[in-house]
Amino acid sequence: MKNNITAFNKAKRFIDASIEQVKGITKPQQKFLHWVFEKWVMLPVRHNFLNLFRYGGGGYAEKSIRQQFNRKINFSSWFEGSMNGLKGKECIAAFDPSYIRKSGKKTYGKDRFWSGKDQRAKPGLEIGCLALVDVGDSTAYSIEAVQTPAGMKSQLVAHYVGIIKKNLRAVLCYTKYLAVDGYFMKKTFIDPVLLLRLEVITRMRPDANLLYLYNGPQNPGRGRKRSYAGKVNVKKIDKRKWKRCYKDEDMEGFELKVWCVALKRIVKVIHLESKARKGYVILLSTDTELQGEKIIRYYQLRFQIEFLIRDAKQYTGLEECQARSETKLYNHFNLSLMTVSLMKYSCWANLPDKNETPFSMRSIKIWFYNKYLTETIFSNLGLDLKYNKIRKLYGRCLNIGAMAA
Repeated sequence: MKNNITAFNKAKRFIDASIEQVKGITKPQQKFLHWVFEKWVMLPVRHNFLNLFRYGGGGYAEKSIRQQFNRKINFSSWFEGSMNGLKGKECIAAFDPSYIRKSGKKTYGKDRFWSGKDQRAKPGLEIGCLALVDVGDSTAYSIEAVQTPAGMKSQLVAHYVGIIKKNLRAVLCYTKYLAVDGYFMKKTFIDPVLLLRLEVITRMRPDANLLYLYNGPQNPGRGRKRSYAGKVNVKKIDKRKWKRCYKDEDMEGFELKVWCVALKRIVKVIHLESKARKGYVILLSTDTELQGEKIIRYYQLRFQIEFLIRDAKQYTGLEECQARSETKLYNHFNLSLMTVSLMKYSCWANLPDKNETPFSMRSIKIWFYNKYLTETIFSNLGLDLKYNKIRKLYGRCLNIGAMAA
């Protein structure tokens, strides 16, 4: 119990220190971030301005909260100032667009966007989420989420590249690898990203057009030299030409450098075969020297960004914003994702037994709500924490309803 209190106090001090390092914000904005962060974690109802005022204990009026959210916060700087401990660790970047439910005709960016959950385009909003994934801990931390403007169907890929380019310095401090899903297996996405000095890991179509590279003797005389040795039959590869790079009870993987017709470049391809379902998956890396086993591992870790978004939707109100302006929406989305990231990093990532203790945003949220409720009741009753019995009672109240996962 005492250890929990100490851990959360350390987390609070870490977050307060990280806020002090955010660049480009004023002192009033810093003061507001110190105030709103704990309220944002604790809030047991919808995350909107009215509820922040109701649970805020008189810290800010509802109008003042709205005004503060109308001043853009530099979340990329917040990430850089708080995640220095990840430098030197093995990391990858991950990018994923996410559909956000939203009604209203006057909301900025309202359009029809693809919903992966429903497998169709739906009215609402979309954010492009860029995150850093710690390979050792298998967990993701938000760098920045940028809303997709309406009417960008023909320029969507360029918009996504722009988000990555904007945060390029932050990404390159940690990694040169970017993992994305199969939607981004496009020349219009991969070529601009390669110009940013990033290597892409993604998934190919099951009917990918690949050619074997020719390494034999060339015919003497004039004319173009032979470059290819035939088309790859991806449904049934010739394993004599491929090198096994991975094997477990369920999957077997083979790697090879080939010519990708769609990208017009040499790439490394992993052909993953499922033993149980008799199916296969094709993974691609633009870094032809990267080990096949790492390509598989990095692509699997791409899904950590989806878990980050899931936690933000469930516990920190990612889909609950009632604002309509671009800046307020931006601050709301990023505060939701950054809250999960910072609580994960400060409360879980530094635990000595974290491999045995799964991260639970629900337990953290319950703890902060218990803290709010306990301090409110103790304050109204005039109970003083300097007395030992009161401190013990306070500690017990904080852990009511906590879960391991």
